[in-house]
Amino acid sequence: MESRDAHSSARECPAKLLSIVGCSLFAAAALLAAPPEPRYEAYSIASPWGPPMLAAKLGRIQVLENRASGSPRVIELAFVRIPATVSKPAAPILWLSGGPGASATGDLQTPALELFLELRRLADVVVLDQRGTGLSVPRLDCPGTIRFPLEVATDRQRATDALEGSARACADRWRAEGVDLSAYNVRESAEDIEDLRKALGAPKLRILAGSWGTHLALAAIRAHEATIERAALIGVVGPDHLYGSPADMESGLARVSEIARRDPNVATSLPDPLNAARRAIERLRREPRTVNLPASDGGTIAVAVGSYELEWYLRSLLTSSDTISHVPAFLAALEAGDLRELAVVAFHWRSAPAPPASVFAARCASGASPARLARIERESRESMLGETTSYADERVCRALGVAPLPDPYRAAVVSAVPALFVSGTLDGDTPESNAIEVSRGFANAELLSIENAPHTLLGFTDGAARTAIARFLEGKSPKASRLALSAITFERPTQAAGGGLSLAAGGATPLFPAAP
Repeated sequence: MESRDAHSSARECPAKLLSIVGCSLFAAAALLAAPPEPRYEAYSIASPWGPPMLAAKLGRIQVLENRASGSPRVIELAFVRIPATVSKPAAPILWLSGGPGASATGDLQTPALELFLELRRLADVVVLDQRGTGLSVPRLDCPGTIRFPLEVATDRQRATDALEGSARACADRWRAEGVDLSAYNVRESAEDIEDLRKALGAPKLRILAGSWGTHLALAAIRAHEATIERAALIGVVGPDHLYGSPADMESGLARVSEIARRDPNVATSLPDPLNAARRAIERLRREPRTVNLPASDGGTIAVAVGSYELEWYLRSLLTSSDTISHVPAFLAALEAGDLRELAVVAFHWRSAPAPPASVFAARCASGASPARLARIERESRESMLGETTSYADERVCRALGVAPLPDPYRAAVVSAVPALFVSGTLDGDTPESNAIEVSRGFANAELLSIENAPHTLLGFTDGAARTAIARFLEGKSPKASRLALSAITFERPTQAAGGGLSLAAGGATPLFPAAP
């Protein structure tokens, strides 16, 4: 049973009797002596399908910030517990969100909620804000804005320089508050999951994870296999997959191009989208262009654009069905010499909020093996999207003061835990090859491939996919190894200028993305 007295005492450590250090030691001793005790308050979830509000609980537990160092400092994890609709619920289902650095409780306001609600017929669904994110404390936001001049085309060197400076300033800010950024990694987060399981009073957990969350789930399975009943991993990021592959992204663009070529509305105006993208990148690599955009005062704003932002924008367009549908129209505009959409995107990207420290602390700690780094270096030279690799490079990591975890954390996971590996055929961020590779280490693995599915909301928007995932978490077979979404409906290339400018102005992906 949980020790209420120990944790109450830790929370009420009297300042008059103990120094700050002593208080931390006292709280740490209480955490080590008994499972963490959750504190709950009412929490309402607004359904996107209208009233009524869903009654849930917001829970908080204290955990050690850095168990590996022996530090007594404690931090707070927040989670939302959605109650089961059955009288005898099975093992809780824990949702681990993508990112790193994203808020899982924020996913309650997305279509992911539909699957969470469907899973209530099996058990409580627990949505955890991982350390440093969302409602957890501290939330490792970085102050300020990263700005680039409009009159000069941005390149990777300028972007990395800006990120390095931002990371150093952010690290200084958090270290001044006593935060150990080196502790915000999968090793400590895997232990957080185990502490949460104990706090819930559950002998075992079932895990539902997406993208970065699968990377964490695999670390948890490696560390605590005996307490994980089964896991559904959607958009798989293996132990050595966190640094993205430019070739994987280019393969995603090639698949979209091939589908678009079969659409007569596209083929007439743009027979070969892939080569159109290659030509546009090469043109801007040789000679960046300046585009005059209309300003609100009746004048114009001059924005220089180059190949670097074009590569990143193409990558961002490959993440969802809606944006993929726009790719041929955008490329047709580029072929016609119309760079206005790219210029609008660049205008928004030149003033970007500084990314949270949790994004890069986690990436830097997970790192990449020498073989993976060599592959990325080779692909960066050969791929048209070679600049779209991870920003967690050595300079940024040094600025944060976060070193890679030991090599075993990047080794393959070998486990008997039943696991479902879900992938989408249009997902260049977490391609099907990731799922196949990781599944080889699982004696009880099942694979589910979803035709025409991109990375964003993979597995959540299709009823058949949700049913397959729910069946697996229930302990049953998903019934199928392949499912198919409706084919992408592409915009007519003649729509490029109007629709493209609206898309770029309203929802361009930030230049420093958190995906996968």
